[in-house]
Amino acid sequence: MQRRDPFTFFIIQHSHIDIGYTERQEVITEYQTQFVEQAVELALSPEQLSRDDNAKFKFMLEGFWAVEKYLSKTGSSGRAKLVEALKSGNIELTAFYLHLTELLDEGHLRDTLKPALEFATEEGIPLVSAMSCDVNGFSWGMVDALYDAGVKYLSTNINTHHGGCPFGKPNVPFYWESPQGNRILVWQGLTYHKANLLGIIPGYNMVGNPYIPGLSVEDTHRYVDVQDMEYAEKSLFPLAEGLRNDGYEYEFIPIMGSGLYTDNSPPTDSYCELIRQWNDKHGDQIELRTATLAEYFAYLESAVPDIPVYRGDWNDWWTDGVISTALETSLFRNAQRTKRVAERFDPERKYVTEEEWKSVTSALVLYAEHTWGHSASLHRPYDFRVQQLLLRKTKYAVEADELSCIALDKVLAGKGQGDFTARRTFTYKVMNPSIETRMSLAYLSLDYWESPIFEDTIRVVDLQGRQYPYVRVNHSLRGQELCIQLQMEPLEEIELKLEFLTVTDESHKAEVKSVIGEAKGTGCFENDLLRVEWDDKKGVHTLIHKPSEKSLLVDGASGLGAPLYQLFEGVNRWDPAGFGYKARMIPKGEVFNGQIKRITNTGSNYFYETWEFEYDVRGAHAYAFEIKFYRTGSRFDLSVRLNKENILDPEGMYTSFPFQTEQGIWYLDKAGAAIRPCIDQLPNACGDYYSVQSGASLVGNDLGISITTLDAPMVHIGKLRLWDYTEQIEPTGPLYSWLTNNKWDTNFKASCGGFYEFRYTIDVNQAYTDSTKAIRACQENSYDFLAIRK
Repeated sequence: MQRRDPFTFFIIQHSHIDIGYTERQEVITEYQTQFVEQAVELALSPEQLSRDDNAKFKFMLEGFWAVEKYLSKTGSSGRAKLVEALKSGNIELTAFYLHLTELLDEGHLRDTLKPALEFATEEGIPLVSAMSCDVNGFSWGMVDALYDAGVKYLSTNINTHHGGCPFGKPNVPFYWESPQGNRILVWQGLTYHKANLLGIIPGYNMVGNPYIPGLSVEDTHRYVDVQDMEYAEKSLFPLAEGLRNDGYEYEFIPIMGSGLYTDNSPPTDSYCELIRQWNDKHGDQIELRTATLAEYFAYLESAVPDIPVYRGDWNDWWTDGVISTALETSLFRNAQRTKRVAERFDPERKYVTEEEWKSVTSALVLYAEHTWGHSASLHRPYDFRVQQLLLRKTKYAVEADELSCIALDKVLAGKGQGDFTARRTFTYKVMNPSIETRMSLAYLSLDYWESPIFEDTIRVVDLQGRQYPYVRVNHSLRGQELCIQLQMEPLEEIELKLEFLTVTDESHKAEVKSVIGEAKGTGCFENDLLRVEWDDKKGVHTLIHKPSEKSLLVDGASGLGAPLYQLFEGVNRWDPAGFGYKARMIPKGEVFNGQIKRITNTGSNYFYETWEFEYDVRGAHAYAFEIKFYRTGSRFDLSVRLNKENILDPEGMYTSFPFQTEQGIWYLDKAGAAIRPCIDQLPNACGDYYSVQSGASLVGNDLGISITTLDAPMVHIGKLRLWDYTEQIEPTGPLYSWLTNNKWDTNFKASCGGFYEFRYTIDVNQAYTDSTKAIRACQENSYDFLAIRK
């Protein structure tokens, strides 16, 4: 009988970081600081000198956030000990700061890698690995971000609870190639805590079924006090044989473990002696090795010569949870957008310090971190501690928005915004935050106590004396504005002033007479490029691009902007979750379409007119959207106003964008890359829904449509797919903006009741047959003109 080499388990210890979930966020901060300190002590302990290489204590610093907290507490002496432990090879630093949703844009995503990289560079420590646990994916731009930081390896330990993994199975190595052709080596592995379940970590640990696809270990799933090899002997031999029989290709596998079977776990060196004893007794059949990721990947590269290469986005199943707190997420998106505007007008950091910018980024990152709330947030939503964690999560979004607005205020003051005085001058500066030439509206503010000036004749002029037609509008919450239209170059600034005339001059007037009020039957708006039609049965049912004579709405679909509500009444959220690769029991849901109850012409002037469409729809106390149609151009804006009912059954609210173009394909703006769903994507990654940055563009043969979504990041393509677990779709058909959901059974918010506004810009153009131009339009339509009063 031919002797077979021993099957090798690489035991990689770490503490999974959840900021919240198991405790209050500030408590977790303290815990994780303690864990780094404990790991350093264990790595440098005298016992390490007598342990063989396979049985030394080794530890992965899973996220640099914990290291940062440790360094801020322990100072230079703690830093010196940490550096010593890192240089010993017993602890490895990884590149990721935290585990993130897909909310951050590419720039902020790259910012999260800087702290670890700067520390490693300063201390002369290798930084070659990134470690991800729990989350189900990353935007495609992550490859280039890691590659540019010098990171060679990415280890993922996907938790398939409400999600899944590429290739339909774990334990797959591959080179992940970026759009630019850069590559990093990925091990797409088992969920963490496997070493605990297999009885390799002594102490109070869960043992039993390790949740490995196609395999099971006969034992009850329970906590025990593991003191010796008994449980490991019952689990490791059938596991190794089961992997071989199940077609697993390799004679080695990495297994993650923690000091305890819990997230936010302290480290332990108790496994060192167990591993020594195991190898002495069973090492000829199964070998256990403690390892860092760098050590494991070096072994992987040497043992597997032909690792396949894959290109595409790794769409994250889990980012859908961010719209369980839709209002907070809209604040986050406003903060990220506001910060970008401020940075564009302050490229040399003249008005805002680097530390102030970092404070904004820190708040953004903490909100984008994947945890959200307590593990009991769904089954005990009323609990005070559950509310504590959710409100602390809210605080990150509020802080990000507040700090970004303060930064912008400082930039605008530097650009000439005047003080608030009892008698202000009527001089203004209009600024274009876009890096594109744009025709758009600017709003010159007037306070409500200044209304007597309208008794005089006013002209709006620039410094060269050019006059601009204006209309009076109520665009802000207080006072009125003078609305003007401008053509502006990228980042251009134009100074304007009001002139008060003593003689009658009608040239300033730009009013259009129109009947304002409720409309019955059919309606229509038309300009030189678009024709839009609606009625009180189907809503907005026709959108014609006049130059091409193309119809842009799908016949028979829900009307543009119409609500759809999906409800899974009485469903147990756990059934479809598929925790640990369990079979999913997909529930039956019902979709309710909204019914129009009122259409109203809410405004009309020289530059635009607005129409409000009110709907009755299940799941909402009120749903209405307002469309602003511009007199010129092919852009229009849509704003959804929602008063959502407080419902505890799993549910989702959507807005319909039933666009079509000839052979149109959707491109989604994601961090670092625009992707076509299920085309530019890893095999078997999530096809149910997607998180976008600025929005999406439908790119066709003869024209394209871009949708900028300011507040709601989640979309479904083609049809509603909540709990479908779709891994392959056609990137065509209607787009549905996913407004709210409460489908999760842990850590996300239990209900979505409340008042919301979700804003969109739709832009139709024959130039958008080029996907790059279409996505750029989608991005730049995020930035309206700013007007400051001097």
